[in-house]
Amino acid sequence: MFDMMKPLCCFLSVIVLPGALLAEDDIPLLRPDERRAVDEQTTEFNKALSPALQTTAQSTVRVWVGMRRAAYGTVVGDGKKIITKWSEIATKRGEMRVEGAKGELRSVTVSGVYQDEDLAVLTVDGDALMPIQWNMQAPALGSFIVAPMPDARLAAFGVVSVLERNLRETDQSYLGVVGDIRFDGPGVRIEELDKKSGAAAAGLKAGDILLRVGERTISGLSELKNALNGTKPGQLVKMLVRSGSEERMVEVTLGNRPVFGQAVNPRLQQMEHMGGEISQVRGSFTRAIQTDMRIIPNQVGGPVADLQGRAIGITLARADRTRSFIMPASALVELLAKEPENPSLAKTDFTSEDDQPQVVMQGGSGQQPPSFPQGNSPKEMEMKMRRHLSDMQRLMDRMNDEMGAVEGR
Repeated sequence: MFDMMKPLCCFLSVIVLPGALLAEDDIPLLRPDERRAVDEQTTEFNKALSPALQTTAQSTVRVWVGMRRAAYGTVVGDGKKIITKWSEIATKRGEMRVEGAKGELRSVTVSGVYQDEDLAVLTVDGDALMPIQWNMQAPALGSFIVAPMPDARLAAFGVVSVLERNLRETDQSYLGVVGDIRFDGPGVRIEELDKKSGAAAAGLKAGDILLRVGERTISGLSELKNALNGTKPGQLVKMLVRSGSEERMVEVTLGNRPVFGQAVNPRLQQMEHMGGEISQVRGSFTRAIQTDMRIIPNQVGGPVADLQGRAIGITLARADRTRSFIMPASALVELLAKEPENPSLAKTDFTSEDDQPQVVMQGGSGQQPPSFPQGNSPKEMEMKMRRHLSDMQRLMDRMNDEMGAVEGR
């Protein structure tokens, strides 16, 4: 029975670990002949993908800081500029150089930072390198994508699992109500309101029951969240509300979601780190495509191509065992058209274990989460509960993303 299961384990490992080359530890308990078969198929698979890597590899570089390989970079513009991952180079010390396909090393300097997207611009000394040629067409859901090494070998591959979206919490819409989880009737009964929210401004009060959002009937808290998916801050939303025995229509202007301080959740950290090392800054991107690509942090910043070899974006972060993010080409082109920040003004305190980096964003587009005292006062207990609820919501969102990918949504 055990021998029969080993080929099945091998098959499943090949299926469910599509984001990286198969390594020695990826498939345990293999006999020598099984190991040889896997190695041979891995080699053949990589050869099959090689044509898709050739063009983009010419615009891929390794970024060295001192003696450490810090990140990958993508040659852009006239060939004298390179875009790379800011948080991976910001805290390292030493001479900065880039390495191309032939192993040649070129000195570079940091000439600008797009801190909101955790990207840096490097300026190359000497002759220009081969700039990337972007394909502006967005990849389709479920399409295969590949990331090259500078020598045109495969760094990682995967599929597009979620189309482009904004990951920054403060850019998400915010109703400003806390639902009563003990309420078992139709709709959602409001237990508490944020006094500064659009819900409070519209006259909603604790005890009111939300019955409908737009044309969608609300059956519970999950249904309320789903009804608000796709809405934006500043949007006017019509709601059917019951106050006592009276029903009325109200219009609520949605706000921006506030940033709540979050406690370090060991279980959440463990889940995020399962499957390998993850990026220090792995969220808050305004335009990101999600993939199951298993890119390692010191290879983030390089280009991503489709199976026709067309450059469709760059890698932004490895978020956890199932998620990595890439910035689509159209978003990157728009970003590079803007003036970057002075690198001397950019913050470099990348110490957070959370999706929200502990970095004070320039321009007011983000902020460092506040620190909360540890105690047992009612206010402190409330804030702890909010942080736990935020952690739970993150886990639920990830489970929904994974289930959506399995179901083809």
